Amino acid sequence: MKISKKSFIFGAVFGITIALGLVSVARVFGIHFFLPGSASQQMYDKAKVVEKCIDSYYQGDIEDEKLIDGGVKGMVEALGDRYSQYYTEKEYKELMSGINGSYVGIGVTLRMREEDQALVVQQVMEGGPAAKAGIKVEDRFVSVEGTDVVGKKLDEVIDMIKSEDNKERKISIEVERTGTDGQLERLEKKVVCDEVKVISVHSKRFDDVGYIQVTEFDKETAGQFKVAMENNARNDSVKGLVIDVRDNGGGSLDAAIQMLDELLPEGELISEKSKKDGNKVYHSTNETSYDKPVIVLINEHSASASEVFAGTLQARGAAKLVGTKSFGKGIVQTVLSLERSCGGGIKLTTAEYFLPGGKSIHKKGLDPDISIEYKKPEGDYDPAKDEPLQMALKLIRNPSAE
Repeated sequence: MKISKKSFIFGAVFGITIALGLVSVARVFGIHFFLPGSASQQMYDKAKVVEKCIDSYYQGDIEDEKLIDGGVKGMVEALGDRYSQYYTEKEYKELMSGINGSYVGIGVTLRMREEDQALVVQQVMEGGPAAKAGIKVEDRFVSVEGTDVVGKKLDEVIDMIKSEDNKERKISIEVERTGTDGQLERLEKKVVCDEVKVISVHSKRFDDVGYIQVTEFDKETAGQFKVAMENNARNDSVKGLVIDVRDNGGGSLDAAIQMLDELLPEGELISEKSKKDGNKVYHSTNETSYDKPVIVLINEHSASASEVFAGTLQARGAAKLVGTKSFGKGIVQTVLSLERSCGGGIKLTTAEYFLPGGKSIHKKGLDPDISIEYKKPEGDYDPAKDEPLQMALKLIRNPSAE
């Protein structure tokens, strides 16, 4: 069997990926040959044998790209680390848009309605492209650029809209909604796709107490948090602050550190131990701080950067935690771009972090100062029935109420 282009790419990708596990990232991108008998050569040889078997005997269609990506994904999965992962080019772009806190799209959240599988607008971002075009909550998507989307999967429709290629491009979206007369009407909306910033921080006041909810940590979060602090926490009439990181699975460690710097006076924040950089300690700068009572709400889904944030405040004596034990993820992942070599990207566990005083929370979680479980109701959210929130408000207004 002659060597095909597929064979060459398959072997090269496997070789590069094996090298990732053997040498530092800097060397990975510089390697142009493999030593005879090395792990990369053995993997190449095995891949050739398996490929020959597939070509000769597999009764079915063969997609080169899927074979290659599947092989590389399997290699990373063999590490046995649930947090390490290989991303295809498409997956990598989607991942980075989340980390960067922005994406090219129209600024809506869609949901699949269970009873009829209709794609319904759940949320419209204020001031976003969709809002400007007149798309509203509960509108049902009928077509995108003339293509009927009724019955299509949610991901398929999102891919038609959320794309870098659509930036500044006007697309036609047909929606169906119930008019003021109760009749269904169809409307065509021309929406200009643009860069949309993810809103990860939501804030308000409960009378004399500030409230800030952080849903994820990305590159935009720290800036949004600073604005929320100015609007709803740094005011003479505010007695204290409740920060809600329940169900926040984490994200950017840098964003969490910036937010801690916003709240804490000079001192240690976290320390980090990594194979590549050794030990590193992060400190707050004392440029700003917050001296009023702070309560942080956590639950079993508060993880990673959320635990860095809440745990550091607790360890520094700057906040009390209310809720349930957190998830317990005290390791750091780094996303490496492979765009200049084999395409896509790879996320690897690269470090472990420790709270002030050297405490590790990995596989342990954070213990709340006051344990209160909260189960979300099936209907609309009612703050008055949110027991952890109500306890937090009570403690801010009367610290001895505990």
